[in-house]
Amino acid sequence: MFADNQEKGAPHKLERHGSHVPHPLRAYSPLIINAAITGMVPRRARVPDLPVTTEQIIEDAKRCFASGATIVHLHARAADESPEWRREAYEAFIPQIRASCPGIVVCVTTSGRTFGELDQRSDVLKLEGDARPDMASLTLGSLNFRDVASVNSPEIIRNLATRMAEAGIRPELEIFDTGMAYLAHALRDEGLLATPMYANLLLGSINTAPARMRDLAHLIDALPAETVWAAAGIGAFQLAMNALAVFAGGHVRTGLEDNPYFDYATRSRADNAQLVLRIAALAATAGRTISTPEETRSALGLPVHSLA
Repeated sequence: MFADNQEKGAPHKLERHGSHVPHPLRAYSPLIINAAITGMVPRRARVPDLPVTTEQIIEDAKRCFASGATIVHLHARAADESPEWRREAYEAFIPQIRASCPGIVVCVTTSGRTFGELDQRSDVLKLEGDARPDMASLTLGSLNFRDVASVNSPEIIRNLATRMAEAGIRPELEIFDTGMAYLAHALRDEGLLATPMYANLLLGSINTAPARMRDLAHLIDALPAETVWAAAGIGAFQLAMNALAVFAGGHVRTGLEDNPYFDYATRSRADNAQLVLRIAALAATAGRTISTPEETRSALGLPVHSLA
């Protein structure tokens, strides 16, 4: 039929299909790019373009937004570049990022990698007004990184989820293995997570899910329905996992938090905007548009009135 239509000069139109039909026969959704620009581990001595000061974080977020990122995942740093949990450190840059990047989704960390106490990890959730984040990270289990543990007890996870709900802040689920994906089902059933959920699937750390195609597919299948998922690869696996997500119809987390190099083989250095632009180029190859701030907010169940 397609050949017949071509011969007759009739344009070929892809029909609407159900979710069981693979892309590109089923239309791709606009690609959401989440820029994780700082993290807790890298330092400028090793990653020269890493933003760590208030001014650097603001300028880097602006460049990423201009390059196509509509979510920015933020960590504050102290003067010595160590991680900072106090809300005042976030209040110094969130309002300016909002003013410079209309509609951007601001996500902050509540990581337990450095700070273990609930009151420390949840302090950032007390921000109000223009400084209040749209989302906050919620790691759904304990894990070992290469040299340190990130401890997230069931009690801490539920308390953080409760405080996020009370503050009107949506969780950004951080999922490193299948058990974390399954916990999302339980938390949803307990009323602690509302749909649509948003999940970062982080693969390639030595002690968690490997960065292989079958592992990504397994994590996706383990997620609750109505979960908007993005894939991230740690270190050398960043580009591969990002590319798989682009061509599978998912979304992407990229940035210097996860990988300091543009080309891992040659160790050529990257900056955050460059990594975002690389994903935008992959999206163009895949035939996907880049999600606008309005489209991102709608997909994540966030209000759009702030864009006016």
